[in-house]
Amino acid sequence: MLLNHENLSDHVAKIIRKMILNGTLKPGEKVNQVQLAESLNISRGPIREALRMLQNEGLIIHETNKGTYVTTLSYQDAYEIYTLRALLEAKAAELAVPHLTEKEFSRLEELLEDFEEALHDNDLEREARCDISFHHTIIGASKHQRLIHMHEQLDTQVGAMFLTVASKLPVRAAMVVENHKKLLYALKSKDIERVSREFSDHYVLALKELGNARGLLTI
Repeated sequence: MLLNHENLSDHVAKIIRKMILNGTLKPGEKVNQVQLAESLNISRGPIREALRMLQNEGLIIHETNKGTYVTTLSYQDAYEIYTLRALLEAKAAELAVPHLTEKEFSRLEELLEDFEEALHDNDLEREARCDISFHHTIIGASKHQRLIHMHEQLDTQVGAMFLTVASKLPVRAAMVVENHKKLLYALKSKDIERVSREFSDHYVLALKELGNARGLLTI
């Protein structure tokens, strides 16, 4: 099947995204568009469009007169992302509890199984997708449209945060499935205080561990 320009850009973005998340392209590394175009045997147009898409996802940054680089998150970036998600998700999860049905719980369990396979395969791109879908399922059940919209705006940083945690906190990255199981168990308990605490701790504890390793992050 022939790919049109738009589909080709999507395909190229998927390839580059995987290169970033599996470490082929490392944080802070300059992206060589000429080499990419040559290796993929395509023109630079789809490469540029793909990089713009990845820039919107927070995985790529572009600096005028300098070039395009893989994102390197600072501790301040992590602080802002994690504290905001802790606030939004703790409240959203509380609101979701009365609306969660067996259908949502089955979906969350399926995602955890997929998560576990991705972790076993060291597939960070798939892990990031599982994380987004897992949290979207819960946040969507809150039925709070403005909160849902605000939360979706943070999705652009999920991949970059996964990359940061995986590279700086490998022990925590290895616990990603267990940490998400805690969230599921809290939701199943229907205990609002427990739900709020677990979702807040999910991010606060990660931020604390990143803080302990902040010498490994840019400041």
